[in-house]
Amino acid sequence: MEFDWMVKLKWLRATEWAEVQYGTSRAGAVQVSLYRTADVDALPGAHPEIDWAELRHVEKGRRSPLATLRPKAKTV
Repeated sequence: MEFDWMVKLKWLRATEWAEVQYGTSRAGAVQVSLYRTADVDALPGAHPEIDWAELRHVEKGRRSPLATLRPKAKTV
């Protein structure tokens, strides 16, 4: 779930999409977003304000610390 918050915060952006098929019918195919591992690895350096150790240990059912953050608006 933390990964979903990182996408919502626009810290990560999909670089490719792949079609994944479920079951035997084509109707079960869905598009899956793919991300670069280098972008994920760069997150701690890009966001030192985050307690990454705490984030890694959020228990199931607990609200993510990232939920309180908002995406930064782009400045022109």
